[in-house]
Amino acid sequence: MIPGRNKCLDGWTLEYEGYLVAGDILHSAASEFICLDAKPESLPNDSGDNNGKLFYFAEARCGGSLKCPPYVDGRELTCVVCTK
Repeated sequence: MIPGRNKCLDGWTLEYEGYLVAGDILHSAASEFICLDAKPESLPNDSGDNNGKLFYFAEARCGGSLKCPPYVDGRELTCVVCTK
């Protein structure tokens, strides 16, 4: 998984592209950043609330180590999952 990109490096194969997401800092459960597919599929007839993990988009904040451009302040960060 490569955060902050929308294309794989040369020689790598794109598995899917999406958005960088994670749990909220105020939630008690542990969390990590993952790449959520831009076109996620849902389970059929799954409309119940199972108190599962909630995902929130990671947004760019310019300054420090994140340079703008190419990033845009306040915009969601993309990601790709690639294999070799």
